[in-house]
Amino acid sequence: MKINISALDNELRTRVGEVATQLGFEMDVNGYAIEAKQGEEFSVSFDGQKFTIVYDALNRFFRGLLLVAKSGAKKKFTVSEKCVAEELGIMLDCSRNAVRNLTHLKQIIRNLALMGYNQIQLYTEDTYEVKGEPYFGYMRGRYSIAEMKQIDEYAYSYGIEVVPCIQTLAHLNQIFRWRDFGECHDIDDILLIDADRTYELIQRMFETLSECFRSRKIHLGMDEAHHIGRGRYEDLHGGVANRSELILKHLNKVVEMAEKYGYKPMMWSDMFFRLAFGGNYYVKDGEDASIPDEVMAKVPENLRLVYWDYYSREYSTYENMMKSHLKFNREVMFGGGAWTWTGFAPQNAFSFETTRLALQACKKNGINKIMFTMWGDNGAECSALGVLPTLCMASEYLYGHEESYEDAFKALTGISAKDYLTIDIANLVAFDRAPNVNNRCKYMLYNDVVGGIMDNACKIGQGEVYAANAKKLKAVEKTAGAFAYIFKTQRLLCEVLELKFDLGAKIRQAYTAGDKNALKALVKKCVSPLGKRINAFYEAFREQWMKENKPFGFEVQDYRIGGLIKRVEHCEKMIMDYVNGKSENIALLDEKCLDFYPELIEDGAFNSFALNISTSIV
Repeated sequence: MKINISALDNELRTRVGEVATQLGFEMDVNGYAIEAKQGEEFSVSFDGQKFTIVYDALNRFFRGLLLVAKSGAKKKFTVSEKCVAEELGIMLDCSRNAVRNLTHLKQIIRNLALMGYNQIQLYTEDTYEVKGEPYFGYMRGRYSIAEMKQIDEYAYSYGIEVVPCIQTLAHLNQIFRWRDFGECHDIDDILLIDADRTYELIQRMFETLSECFRSRKIHLGMDEAHHIGRGRYEDLHGGVANRSELILKHLNKVVEMAEKYGYKPMMWSDMFFRLAFGGNYYVKDGEDASIPDEVMAKVPENLRLVYWDYYSREYSTYENMMKSHLKFNREVMFGGGAWTWTGFAPQNAFSFETTRLALQACKKNGINKIMFTMWGDNGAECSALGVLPTLCMASEYLYGHEESYEDAFKALTGISAKDYLTIDIANLVAFDRAPNVNNRCKYMLYNDVVGGIMDNACKIGQGEVYAANAKKLKAVEKTAGAFAYIFKTQRLLCEVLELKFDLGAKIRQAYTAGDKNALKALVKKCVSPLGKRINAFYEAFREQWMKENKPFGFEVQDYRIGGLIKRVEHCEKMIMDYVNGKSENIALLDEKCLDFYPELIEDGAFNSFALNISTSIV
């Protein structure tokens, strides 16, 4: 579509120029004019000659551009929209080795604005510079102060608020490798409460971040501190501490510190529930969800509670948990999941199911602050762009247009939603089951060729589906434009799994039967060509990583995938030595394969490289 943007101010013209190609716009003085007006309500109209975007917030001007692209200038129209969510954002994990480079982060910001989002929370445990703390995030690809200021400035130009999302209690495991933080270490990944060094570090966090970001919102984390007070704190203070009192004391002190910098803080809510319900977080239908009044009263009034739930498949769970949170009489935010954290492929199908239920409950219970987490557990292998369908569906739902989500997605990416969703396919060996979370593409990639502990997690013959999966991905890759590289990575992964998915089970079966001819055939057909396919996948994955992330952290993938290539070579030699009579047996295959995780045979997830590859110490 040809458009004329001469009526826009300089800043808007610059930003429209950045998204024009993605939206299929061509700049032309004879094109359809686009005018922008600030107003109290958001609307887009087309009179046959020009588009008028009336926006009540800057991010909605860019959503207006998406509606322009979606319309195709086919007929006159007027659309008025109001988003159910006052705050609509994502939480982008930059702490699991993948720290997004600025070019890719800007791409994410542009896509968020086009969909009508207005917030991004950067989850940085130790991956940001802190004044006076040279070892904080050392060699982890941390964002510098200059980079954080640049991120904030760029996001602001698209109407996106950048909220620091940090940790001020647990999930700080990486800093404790350095002696500089020995004085503030309690146990596991948890800071030592009541230690001067702890609050010196937190104060420096707040001081640095307050200089970098406009937002006066800050996420303090404080989730999953399961062993709080049970390490050095107990040694120093004697006896077993009252954990509820301990976390509330720390929380109040940290909130007071944050307020000195003008912050209105938020935190994950699970610790209040876990302490009240013996370690459980989610309250299901019929269960008592009452937090003791004396606990709720001690929660700072200025604190927002963030209820996170990425798993629940029953509406009643969301309903009960939201009602329980509202009893605190504090601001409540919902954090759902756009699943990027179980390996190389996203989980859009499952994300769709849980997100729809959660958003229904948010709407009914008046929860108007919503974000979607995009974690990177165990290596951050999945591209953030893999869950664009989930994010687009959610925004269309909240703007009241879920029924036309596919049209909006096509306008956003130039790819049909159906085609784009093949990005999930590397985990699928069956297509007749309800959406579930499984990450076969990771644990069967790393399952050992000889004596793999996951051999029982597949059925012989299932690997055949990956040839078809690779063809489907290649078809999308050819037309995916700027997104082609992530489909290439997934396609080459499927080509690896075509040979490797059930290879360990086949080798075990042939060895158990004493069939050396079958073993020799498997080596020729599958084992020998496997290294070349793994290397091709590695090159595509490396290209994807360097396009999206800083180089820090990829050394882990070098060791993982490089080690896999070398292991396949070694396994080939072991098998052929046995086939050729150079060895009497293969000791690893003499061991009976026990069920590691029985649920993996159907639909399950196991996301630990170290525990996946061997029973030895890694």
